[in-house]
Amino acid sequence: TFPGRTNDSSTAELFVVPYAHASHCLSKPTGVWINACGHIKTSQLQAGVIDQLDHYQGNELRHLFLNVINMGNSNPFIRNRQLTLSIGPRYKENDLLVPYLNDMPSNQPGAILDRPVGWWTRPRIYSVCLFVGITNSRMRHSPRIIRQHFIEEVQSNWNSTIGGLPYAIRVLSGDKKPLSRFFTYLYKESIFCPILAGDTPPQKRFFDVILMGCIPVVVSCPTNPFINNDGNRSTVSWHTDGGRPYEDAYPWTPESGNVYPHHAIDYKSFVVEVPCSIAEVRPTIENLMNNYTDIRRRQLNMMKYAPLLSYGMGADSHRYPDAFYQILQSLRHHVDNLKYVK
Repeated sequence: TFPGRTNDSSTAELFVVPYAHASHCLSKPTGVWINACGHIKTSQLQAGVIDQLDHYQGNELRHLFLNVINMGNSNPFIRNRQLTLSIGPRYKENDLLVPYLNDMPSNQPGAILDRPVGWWTRPRIYSVCLFVGITNSRMRHSPRIIRQHFIEEVQSNWNSTIGGLPYAIRVLSGDKKPLSRFFTYLYKESIFCPILAGDTPPQKRFFDVILMGCIPVVVSCPTNPFINNDGNRSTVSWHTDGGRPYEDAYPWTPESGNVYPHHAIDYKSFVVEVPCSIAEVRPTIENLMNNYTDIRRRQLNMMKYAPLLSYGMGADSHRYPDAFYQILQSLRHHVDNLKYVK
């Protein structure tokens, strides 16, 4: 339905490769997950995808691959294409990051824009909300071990309220997950939602809580200087101590270089950054609970950017600035910069 679509290759600025890599990876024909889509052979991808692209040779930087799966789980052959859309993490300059999909009707761009200011700044029932899975016996070295440490911290050192309000923090078991409407209600009725490290830097929960009006709280640590050797990049990881810069996990940051500055999302204007220790989460939130002005500032900034993290579908398609709009801005930026590529 995009009005800029053309079937004339001579006028096309970009070629979208109609190969659903994430679906192919997740098909698991053997019934068992194989690391990095190992069940898909390079020869199969070369013959079935690349060799079918009539205009690929010499136009590699104009062919957009839809690699919307966690990049660490994607097949390296597709991961290494020169231009990709991905939920992250970003491995190379032309990995264009996008948000995870939330297709709930109440989180469509039109519905978000219809919420009055008072919806975002209204009093909440809970100070903090977190429903999270932790490690199992196969995850001893996973970054998500920080979740276990956080739960232990809450059980040992948190009082029954934060800033005078109760909190909702629970560990999820794999076979007893509540209904999605239960999460939705609690996220919408909470002021702060911690986003603790998962197996990889980007997390769907980060985007979900923003769309539902809950301020994300991240543990902010220094990056690995051997990974972050570009002076134009940030030195902050929202994943782990020594982890990847946050712009490698979340789309359209000012530091990403993938979008013009006026289309960047200033996450730091609303996300709460806790110094690199889970023990600092409670005192940081307690201090903020005593500063309504700062909470309101964050909520209003979140209101500004939330529609850009939602995909308009159906009646909302092409009607509002949303995630699809932001993707087009990333691609416009990319095409404009191709003239500088030798």
